[in-house]
Amino acid sequence: MSILGRKILGLVNKPRKREYKEPIPPYEKATNIGVLYTYEGEKKEESINQLVEELGEHKHIQVLCFVNQKEVPSLNRATLKIDQISSWGKLNSPETESFLDTSFDYLLHLDLELNEIVQTLLNRTKAKCRVGFHSETATNYYELMIGINKSAGTANFAEQMVKYIKAIR
Repeated sequence: MSILGRKILGLVNKPRKREYKEPIPPYEKATNIGVLYTYEGEKKEESINQLVEELGEHKHIQVLCFVNQKEVPSLNRATLKIDQISSWGKLNSPETESFLDTSFDYLLHLDLELNEIVQTLLNRTKAKCRVGFHSETATNYYELMIGINKSAGTANFAEQMVKYIKAIR
């Protein structure tokens, strides 16, 4: 995707406050949980696998990995590759479209930084509660933001997310 395409994507998909038709369900009653993240290496993959195992006991978990590299590692989950996005920001991935159309009770975004593509995905999702890293520039992308030191790592961030969503009553 070109630099111009990224800028257009950012302009076209400006964040907006969402109107809520349904309240956010308590964690105990939640059935569908989505996990969105950007591929960064094996250490992050291990953290994602641990999170899915912890959440997946009585929940339906769907994972989407954005890969911002030409060479794609073999992953056993749905991926959105950079070459599946047109210069104008159109997604050419049925897996991604299906993920975005799913009405998740919670969507956990496990990156500590936002980029234009992930912003677009967060904007288009039908999740009732989007959970992510606390940032002044990200307030319109999440219903729940977790403040944590970036050096704490993905595993600690995931633990904090689970702690807070389980506290929702």
